[in-house]
Amino acid sequence: MKKVLFLSTAAIMISSCCTIFSSSKQAITLTGPEGTKIYDASTNMKLGEIGPEQTATIRLKKKYKDKQLIAKKDGYRPSPFVIESTFNGNCLWNILFWPGFLIDFGTQKMNKWDNTFYNIEFEEETE
Repeated sequence: MKKVLFLSTAAIMISSCCTIFSSSKQAITLTGPEGTKIYDASTNMKLGEIGPEQTATIRLKKKYKDKQLIAKKDGYRPSPFVIESTFNGNCLWNILFWPGFLIDFGTQKMNKWDNTFYNIEFEEETE
């Protein structure tokens, strides 16, 4: 019985509100022309591609800083856009247990992506 009580107390002590109520990744929905490829601007890594339904959903890890992505499609200029990071309101429950702020800060769950829906538009490439 003491072990169960100790383990449950330890689990509550090392978790925080954002750790309990939110995931470390957040879904972002993108709409645009079929065949559009989405890349991370800092690493040039492909994150996803818009399919025949003209939508794609990618899951991005939450960060403190805004994230810049680039949409590319053959015959068009690359279209950069920024996903903005904002404060996650669930973090305010940590007032009841202040070390939770440190855990949420360390796991970067203190923030979330502000807008989760983006419409991608292109300009035709001129030669």
